[in-house]
Amino acid sequence: MSTILDLDVPRTLDVLVSELIANPPGIPVEAWVFDDAPSRQAAEEKLAAVGITARIRSSYKPLVYFFLEELHIASLAKVEIGYPVHSAADPQRFLIEAYPLAALVGDAKIAFHANTLDLTYDVTLTTKVGEMKAYTVFAPNVVEDDHVGRPVLRCCGWHSGERLKTDFETMFLAAIDAVRQQTWARKQPYFDRLRITVDLPARDLDLDFCSESISLREAMHEDLFFSLRECLDAEMGAMAGRGGARPGQVVPDISGTDGNPRIVMTDEDFGEHEETTGEDIDIATATRPLKIGQIRRELAKIEGEQIKAISREGREVLGRYHKGPGPAVLISSGQHANETSGPVGALRAAQMLAADPNQHFAIVPVENVDGYELHQRLIVENPFHMHHAARYTAFGDDLSFTVPPPIYEREARGKALELSSAKLHLNLHGYPSHEWTRPMSGYLPRGFELWTIPKGFFLIVCTHPGWEAIGETILEEVAKRLAEDKSLVEFNARQIDCVRLHMPNAPFEVRYGIPVLKQVSSLYQAPVTIITEATDETVYEQAFVDCHEAQTRTVLYAVEVYRRLAANSDFPSV
Repeated sequence: MSTILDLDVPRTLDVLVSELIANPPGIPVEAWVFDDAPSRQAAEEKLAAVGITARIRSSYKPLVYFFLEELHIASLAKVEIGYPVHSAADPQRFLIEAYPLAALVGDAKIAFHANTLDLTYDVTLTTKVGEMKAYTVFAPNVVEDDHVGRPVLRCCGWHSGERLKTDFETMFLAAIDAVRQQTWARKQPYFDRLRITVDLPARDLDLDFCSESISLREAMHEDLFFSLRECLDAEMGAMAGRGGARPGQVVPDISGTDGNPRIVMTDEDFGEHEETTGEDIDIATATRPLKIGQIRRELAKIEGEQIKAISREGREVLGRYHKGPGPAVLISSGQHANETSGPVGALRAAQMLAADPNQHFAIVPVENVDGYELHQRLIVENPFHMHHAARYTAFGDDLSFTVPPPIYEREARGKALELSSAKLHLNLHGYPSHEWTRPMSGYLPRGFELWTIPKGFFLIVCTHPGWEAIGETILEEVAKRLAEDKSLVEFNARQIDCVRLHMPNAPFEVRYGIPVLKQVSSLYQAPVTIITEATDETVYEQAFVDCHEAQTRTVLYAVEVYRRLAANSDFPSV
């Protein structure tokens, strides 16, 4: 193991308080920093004790914090918000950054419109007794070139009318500089694992809407992971922000602390490839992700030919080919290993199908076993964070991309398709159950903007040319059957209603209460691919049960429709 970066950073909030006490300004103080509400309030109280009036606000999601900290929401009848539009950002950037405000104002009516102010929201409030008030809410940002030379509007600290370089920014930029300046000793992959350990004094804040929260630690993980990958991808000549390059495994590991912020970056070998263990649970009522050992034991209950591949770290990727009459389907999950309801739904559905001698399918319940094990380790300390470090393989690439040998984990899907000749692939996925942000890199997750805020259980159909009608019929009937679950439709409606206010141009349609997308592309190997997107990242208990129940039912409904269609004489032959 070698150390690339080891940096202790003075906590900006402490430095600011010390400087103000040493040099009292004589006027009220306003500042914006990357700190949680209790820490900022404690700093204000410390300053007040020596006669200094200060309002220390959050640089991150300032409008949401304004409503939470400075207003009496229950008194409001009407809320009108003008959000700024900046030339260096997506036109809806600040509207999305206000999420999930529309769901936090109780029974007050809320409306948004674009304004012409510079980095400032204008807020007009009408109380239930008819009183009107107007406010302006500053959103401190600065335009800078990012890690791949692209100008972005970056959230920043602010004090005395100018940018304040904060500990949060300092650590992020130090990590970027360390990677950009590093001379790697080998070619792709540059390393086995690049670990970035960060101690950040910031508590998460749960919000009273679905699974929403505000987390600076999670934002640091997400921005470091994708930004460092983009640096490495750009160096390799790959498409920045996506999953085709193979730099190695990038692992931000963010911990809370009561001390000063610190960042350490190390280049380390994989070493052992042990796996997290624990007691088996009933998969029909599973309230948490399964351990990989149980997944293999559940898979073993399905009769059929074993499918086996070996991962980059040396773990077994297992599947089953269950032969039967009629057309086969492929069921896969765990491609992105932080999406954890898919393996449960895939196994539940496959076990039900295997009880019918007429069913014909192949299943690979966890394609990315190295990522799955990484996720199991990361959720020990931060169970409610997205952990996109576990999205890709230990090579650092996405399983949906075609890469040169060795192909490692990809071999399992290839064998499953070869054995089964499946024309329908049920590809079970998930996405964040709460907002996904990158505050140091333009705020919205680059390349994944559609998924920045959740919109319920989602279906995508991707068909090869000539298979559009088959895909459309499956999509239509599965959505209609899923809508029989009124609780699922109600959950989706809550999220979609909020999305429509904060992301009105989101490109999806809603069928029977289920959001859907259609694509015609040869990206996927099977002629028809149905992709599920459950809001499963970071959820547990009943919310997790609801996710894998929807996954299970999607598989069963799709298989039923597909087999009926395949019996028709006009079914495509290739």
